[in-house]
Order: sequence, then C-alpha cells, then structure tokens
Amino acid sequence: MKLRTVTSILTCTTLGFATLPVVSEPWVDTSNNFLRENIEYLADINVIQTPTTTYPLMWHDIAQDLDKADIYALDDAALNAYQYVKHNLNMAKRSEKRIIVNAATGDNRFSSFGDSYRDANNTQISTSFLTDSFAAKISPRYNTSPSDGDDISYDGSYLATYLGNWVVSIGMQDRWWGPGWDTSMSLSTNARPIPALALSRKSSVPITVPFTEHEVPWTMTTFMGLMDDERHVEDTLLWGFRLTFKPIDSLELGLTRLAQWGGDGRPQDLDTFWRVLKGQDNCGGNGPSVEECLAGNEPGNQMAGYDIRWSTKLLGQPLGLYFTAFAEDGDRKGGLSILGEERYQGGIDTRLSILERNWRLFAEWTDTYATCRDGNNGDGTSTIGDCYYEHKIYQTGMRYKGHTLGSLYENDATSVVFGAISEVKNDLSYQAKFRWLQLNKDNNDKAPDNPLIGNTLTPIAEDMLMLSSKVQYSYENWRFTLGGNISRSTYANDIEDDNNVDFFINIEHNL
Repeated sequence: MKLRTVTSILTCTTLGFATLPVVSEPWVDTSNNFLRENIEYLADINVIQTPTTTYPLMWHDIAQDLDKADIYALDDAALNAYQYVKHNLNMAKRSEKRIIVNAATGDNRFSSFGDSYRDANNTQISTSFLTDSFAAKISPRYNTSPSDGDDISYDGSYLATYLGNWVVSIGMQDRWWGPGWDTSMSLSTNARPIPALALSRKSSVPITVPFTEHEVPWTMTTFMGLMDDERHVEDTLLWGFRLTFKPIDSLELGLTRLAQWGGDGRPQDLDTFWRVLKGQDNCGGNGPSVEECLAGNEPGNQMAGYDIRWSTKLLGQPLGLYFTAFAEDGDRKGGLSILGEERYQGGIDTRLSILERNWRLFAEWTDTYATCRDGNNGDGTSTIGDCYYEHKIYQTGMRYKGHTLGSLYENDATSVVFGAISEVKNDLSYQAKFRWLQLNKDNNDKAPDNPLIGNTLTPIAEDMLMLSSKVQYSYENWRFTLGGNISRSTYANDIEDDNNVDFFINIEHNL
C-alpha cells in the first residue's frame, strides 16, 4: 500500500469522526521519556507486571496493575511515580486535541526516545478517537525545511481495531524495541516511522508453566511495512517481529527479527516470505548456495537478536542491568554464539535522590563496528566495516528517509552515554546526557557519492563529545520544553574541528 493511500484513509476516516466525542490513545507512545522512566521504575519494584521494553506500550495492563497496587505500602518515590503514571492514564481517557509548535536553531542529529523533533521548525496538530473496539489518530505536521523533502507528514497517525486480545492497526507509528535509554540496536525513533500494517497483543495475559502454578506474562507484536522512500530497491517491504516475556518479576527477555524483502524487481510471493520466516537468507549457511547468492537469489535481508533487562537492589538501591545482541545476516561463529555477525549494547541504571528529587541515572555503551566475513577480504580479517545495517541487494540497507532504523549512531560506531532523567515534581522535570561518540570508525563510506547508499551521518571518521539537556514544565493545558546541545567534533583526513551549539523550544497545548 502506497503512503498516499495510507494517509488518504487516515484523513478521510478522521474527518468522518469530526463531530464525534474525542478520547485519546490506547497505548503509550515514544514521545514522553519522563513517563517511560516512571513506568520502568514501577516495573522495577513490581508494581507494574507487564513487559515494558516494547513501544508503543498498551495502557490496558498498566491500568490493571495500577488498580491492584497497594498505594499505602508505597514510599514517597514510588507514590510519586504511581501518581504521575496514573495522571497520564487519566489524560489518555479524556478528550484530546493537541497542537505542538517547535522552533530550533538546527535539525536534531540524533533523535532518541522522548525527543520532540527531528527537523527544526515545525507545527503539528493531532486529534484522537477511541471506543471499546476502535481507535484512530490523525496527526498532520508541517515542516518548514524538511531534510527529506516532505513538507507535510503524518507521523504518529493510525487506525486500529480490537479483535479479542489482539489489536490490528495501520498507520505510521514510532517504535522503540529494546531496553536502551539512549538508543536501540533494532528499532528506535531515529528514523521517521514507516507506514505499516501491524498486529499486537492487547494484554500480556500470562501462560502457566506446565505442571506448575508459575505464570509468565508475554507480549507480541508484528508488522509489515512499506519503505516508500527513495532507495536502491524501490518499495522494499519490511517485516518486523518482537516477543517479550517475564519468566520472573525481575527479568524481562525480548526476541526481535527484522527482514527486508520484496520491492521492485524482487520476488514477493508467499513462498518467498515463507523462506524469510524460516531464515533461509544466509548465503553459504542454511540459505541459498554461494552460486544462488551470486545470482541474487536471496529472499531478503534479515537481522535478528535478543535483549535482557534484569532489575534488583544493591545496598537498598534499585539497580538495572541490560544487554542486547543484534545480528546481521551471516553464518554462526560457532562455540556459544547462536547469531552471526552480532553487535552489542550494554547498560546499567539506578535511581538516586539528589537535591530533593529522584533521578534515573544510566550509563550505556553500544558497538556497531562489524567486519563481516563476506566483506573486503572474505576471511574476517578486513579492517573495513560497511557491513552492519547493509546488504548487497538492498543497498540502501536498514534505513528510511536518510536515517538508520536502529542505532542513532549508524554502523561502524562506538557510543558511551551517561544520562540523567528526573522524576516529575512540581510540574517540572529535567533530562541531561553526555555522549562520547566514535562515528564511522573505519573512515570509509560504502558509496560516498551516492546519498542512497552508505553511512548517513558522516562519510569520514568523526569523534564527538556532546552535552544535551532539556527542562520541561507543565501548566494546566500547556507544556513547555526548552533544551539544547553543545558538541565538538574532530575529523580524520586533516579536516578542521567543528563546534556546534543548538537550542530548541517546544510548546504544546491541549485544546
């Protein structure tokens, strides 16, 4: 389905609801990192039982868990988190028509969870509709200087209906898959959302382990999206799948698969998709032979991996540890590895009281520098990357409208990020990040003269230090966010160092 078809359906349907009473959304989206932090804190102390590392996150189970909570047993920090999440839940049950205006001195180079803009200077109007069996949102945005040429976009718009414990939706929703606070290896908010048809579990109704009374809550979501931007293989299809479950209260596991297939000039019948589902696209492995791969007979380009988040207490303080392994196409390395050409993310977080306010503090590391064995030297000894998020047939790779679907920092990169996210107190909240980045570490770009192929951030090696912060204040139906970035970049090839300072303001009004 073409993007113009999706947006036409969304527009016509919402106009048809213009005279109906408006109620808000059935899920938590990726726009509010302070809400996410409070949800995660309540999950860490077992007030919220549902898995929480897949966004959009359904309100259904959160509402049930909040209703079951013994609020008289909560300490001040937990009670404040409970009240903030409950407040947002109540807001989600009320009429909502919202206008959002952004002004910024420059585009947002790295768009993370909760960031309010990608392209500078835009205006968005959104309205939502919800019944017991149907939900819709239309969210047109006007961009004054879009980086991808789309003056008008409909990011965040959708239609959805409920079928028992399942939600079927079509639209353009941001997805964040994984436990990372700063970035995600599989799907993040770095790229604009892809128009997609999705199926998701409404409630994480648990399964019971056979011969025991132990229950395991689980969620599942899958989608088929159309990559309708300008790319090497036009109209590539993107299939995504994620399963999360909590075998014990303190441990959440996630399994993720992404696969590009179909598109102009490529097979996209059911037999091809069945081969994609079975993972038969690793050349020389369990997929096509080397000869078939040389003839372009792979069914698709696939990535897969797993993530873990474990929460506990150390000396009375909450502590979270998380890890992600996410792999490109490739043969398994042998030994204990069950993936091929995987890259990694690791992080640690805690919650501390500082200056009479509770803060989520985290440290996060990612590595996307992969030298694939079928690359330059063919034997794994190459020092050139240009492998992760790449593919020889789908040469635009796992990217959409000029940005990677996963890591904010592209391939061949290492990031170390220290962050702080405050609780919301007296209608004020704060966030700060310090980033140390090594971008395009191999100082090589797959196609430096072709903007559709290769590294989207920098064609040469770039080391960056960046300090980012924002403050958010809510007053009645208004929300104001003020923030900025200060960065210093040093480059290879004797290019002069670069210093940048950017500021932004976001103003939201609930009509």
